[in-house]
Amino acid sequence: MKTLRLILRNLLRRKGRTLLAAGGVGSAMLLFMLVESLGVGLERAMSGTSAARTLVVYRKNRYCLPVKVFLNNCRASLDQIAFHGAPVETLLESRGVRLLTGDLAAFRAQEDAALVGRDFAARKGITVGDAFKFGDVDVKVRGIFGAEERVDESVVLTHLEFLQRAGPVDRLGTVTQFEVRLSAGADAREAAREIDERFATAEEPTDTRPRLAFLESATRDLREVLRFGRLLGLACVAVVLALVANTVLMSVQERAREFGVFRSLGFTRRHVGAVIVGESLALALIGGLLGVGGALVVLHTTHLTIGSEGVSVALAAPLELVLRGVLVVLAAGLLAGAFPAWRASRANIVEALRR
Repeated sequence: MKTLRLILRNLLRRKGRTLLAAGGVGSAMLLFMLVESLGVGLERAMSGTSAARTLVVYRKNRYCLPVKVFLNNCRASLDQIAFHGAPVETLLESRGVRLLTGDLAAFRAQEDAALVGRDFAARKGITVGDAFKFGDVDVKVRGIFGAEERVDESVVLTHLEFLQRAGPVDRLGTVTQFEVRLSAGADAREAAREIDERFATAEEPTDTRPRLAFLESATRDLREVLRFGRLLGLACVAVVLALVANTVLMSVQERAREFGVFRSLGFTRRHVGAVIVGESLALALIGGLLGVGGALVVLHTTHLTIGSEGVSVALAAPLELVLRGVLVVLAAGLLAGAFPAWRASRANIVEALRR
């Protein structure tokens, strides 16, 4: 208890410096958590149970997107809305849709009706009965659904003919993407080869891939962003280490005589080192909790999503990521306090008292 009281008193002795250091640690950890939450979102998008049993068939040598998406480029986008259209019964069965709220009969009967994924609904604040317009597509929400694949919960499901006629070109077009659900035990590569061979001499040859390969290709840009972001994450950990180490070292230098008094009163080197390491851990933990908490608030209130080629990836911070962030900041705090603790505990008592 005495050690804890000493740690708390020393942190409160220079309130301004403690707050600035904790704020810097919190800012670095906020960025670290947001970068890692993108990694979690990508892992979830790629880990669906039915993706391995699904083939995506689309036009060979396609230029942009095989689905209708309103956006200003074919690369990464921070506000991408994907509209998927298909015959109603096929759409519901193939997507493994579970209606959470709404009226499925109303969706079937109404031409401009739509079912929206729960991630999309949460991000846009949409409820059943709302109408919204994006670009030239104007729909009425008749249900909110969950799906087998988390990535499907960020799309808007509509009737195929309605989607084809929506927008400036009011005519039926050509379907550019098919999804093939494989039976248990089927060889995905062999099935893809057979499909492409069958349409090799057709007007529009096909390019068939397992859905996992399609998702990997579609999210290539996002994985590059994540790779660069993780370099920033390492820089954030270095910033945490430097901030805490500098703050604790300054505090130790100011209190050299005080530590000399402690040693003369019977404090061992271990006690002195424990106080300094405890201060370092406490400072890092306070700042880390501020950063982790800030990241959770940002993700919960904004529902950040980034998309590429019709695939939307929702940033997420599950409990595992929160614990990882806390462990990272504690490790940084321990390393940051090691040198100041060693230096203070090894100082000569007489020289410390003369300062």
